[in-house]
Amino acid sequence: MNDRLQCASCGSDGTEVIVQFGSYCIRCATCGEGIVATSFLAVSNTDREISAFVDPGHGKQPAPGSLIACGSFRQIAKAIRDVADTGILVRLVAKP
Repeated sequence: MNDRLQCASCGSDGTEVIVQFGSYCIRCATCGEGIVATSFLAVSNTDREISAFVDPGHGKQPAPGSLIACGSFRQIAKAIRDVADTGILVRLVAKP
């Protein structure tokens, strides 16, 4: 056992994080299958640095013009929520 998530459908361990409405979801970067989900509120109160983009779809890189906000999760959670609450998928990308 390891600490990597693996897709049950295709076996890939590549993941993408998205937010839609009040859900924080991890999906397979290869096939787009949902792997796990939790409440966005459960994860949004951290200081981890991220960038939030309008999601271009699984396996695709977000375009720079689709940036919603960047900063600590705690600082940009409202901006993410405002977009995700409309039904738009928001891709979260952790800063290295």
